[in-house]
Amino acid sequence: MIEFAKDIFEFLNDLPEVKSCKIVGSLSNGNNDEFSDLDLVIDVSGIDNGVFLTKLPKLFEEKYDVIFHDYTPSLAPDKYIISIAINKTNPFMIVDVSCVAIPHCDSVSKQDLASLNNKYDHTLKLFVANLKHLLRGMDCYDDIYKMYSRIFGRNLEAYDEEWMMQEVYGWLQENAESRHEEYLALFEGYL
Repeated sequence: MIEFAKDIFEFLNDLPEVKSCKIVGSLSNGNNDEFSDLDLVIDVSGIDNGVFLTKLPKLFEEKYDVIFHDYTPSLAPDKYIISIAINKTNPFMIVDVSCVAIPHCDSVSKQDLASLNNKYDHTLKLFVANLKHLLRGMDCYDDIYKMYSRIFGRNLEAYDEEWMMQEVYGWLQENAESRHEEYLALFEGYL
């Protein structure tokens, strides 16, 4: 995990628009585990941080094989965050990048970011987060139910979390593009 984090950190720090890059979250606190993601904050003061966030997937694609990316529109325009999966050995090692600037620009709206997401990648991100929480023993029934309902639209109060996760995993497998297949196979041992 440390080598992976160092590589991403150096990649982002080398971008000319990035004034600074900081590792935050469980890795910086020393309480990371096998299910931890990589949380980074990049400062792009002097340019529009919302617009720069929308350019990050292409920038990552110049160096890495991007499995998926997904914006977090619910926090915009107050915060700009993107999740990018590039690690083909640990499916939980998603890179979450928060893009900040002084002054903060609020030019990119919730709707703008939502229009850049797609249903498959968004569902895959939610699946990873829900599986992580389930494996850690957290109460995540409501989140799993919401994810499942968005796909299948059924009333499932009688079904348990594991069953819904299996169904979502099946949907992900059926609708996967080639870039997702190797990544999806990594979840077999966790389900």
